[in-house]
Amino acid sequence: MEAFSKRNYEVHLITDSHAWIAPKIKFASVYTLPSMNRANLAQRLVPNTLKIAKLLRTLDPDLVHLHVQHHYTLPIILSRHQYILTSWGAEVLSLPHADIFTRSTAKMTGMKARRITVDAHCLKDIWMRIGIPEDKIEVIPFGVDLSIFNPDVDGLDVRRRLRIKENDTVIISTRPLFNDHYNVECLIHSIPLVLEKCGNVKFIIKGVGPLKNQLRNLVDESGVQKYVRFVGLVPHPEVAQYLTASDIYVSTPFIDSTSVSLLEAMACGVAPIVTDIPGNREWIKEGINGLLFQPKNYTALAEKIIQLIENDNTRKRFGERCISIVKQRASWEKCVNKMETIYQSLL
Repeated sequence: MEAFSKRNYEVHLITDSHAWIAPKIKFASVYTLPSMNRANLAQRLVPNTLKIAKLLRTLDPDLVHLHVQHHYTLPIILSRHQYILTSWGAEVLSLPHADIFTRSTAKMTGMKARRITVDAHCLKDIWMRIGIPEDKIEVIPFGVDLSIFNPDVDGLDVRRRLRIKENDTVIISTRPLFNDHYNVECLIHSIPLVLEKCGNVKFIIKGVGPLKNQLRNLVDESGVQKYVRFVGLVPHPEVAQYLTASDIYVSTPFIDSTSVSLLEAMACGVAPIVTDIPGNREWIKEGINGLLFQPKNYTALAEKIIQLIENDNTRKRFGERCISIVKQRASWEKCVNKMETIYQSLL
């Protein structure tokens, strides 16, 4: 929204997810609906739908950009405003196994949309399998601002603050501490196995969420507290400092599309070890610019971490190749330009 506001688009946001909205947005008008979830769906769906319909009549936009929430398609269709759909992650990856109502709603949403954008080719394949024409779907990852995320960012202050020694190898996870599919506990289970072979190692776990206490307890039960640094919520621009303070990036989800966290680590030149799932394989090639391991297999993860700890040259080579890939395929500017091309084709 900020990018298009800077390009002189008039931007309005209608959302029922206030937690994701910065407290003082100045580049868009924000209309916040009561939050809706599975528990209160019956009570909130109709009032929220009516509110959206009213706002669309009042705002009369040239284009509606629908993100994720298929249950809000109806007021957009009834308003007769043209819209594009951006969908990603578990919402699409779960469609092949979803109930008939969910699949039907998704297909209707996709068929009525003027264009669909996804952040990974594996998601495009799913949309095509449920009947959406290939030429209607565009793959556009959520890009990385290379002026913020790059290998020249100084991470030394982070290492000092976290009491990490110069000769320590640092492994970092930047995934949220919620939803089981992020599976951060897999990394924690691997730590004792890594420490059996490697001593000068520290683990940074960045993120917040309802699993925080559970994961901290798991670290305590494993007896590896002095090797782990939980750093909580970090302002987004500062994440780059934590990445450049690290040597190895680990991502453990067993379901994911294109991970922005992975792209940020790649842009900073941090050697990645990620789960062997379709979304990750679009960016990481085993032994070429990173390592892959089977989801939930913490023993295999430990072996991969040890492999990279013991091979400085391999880490450096992976990092250099990752930087080049992000520059070519996922810079913020290129991704915004691709989205604007779609906007302009419909205006």
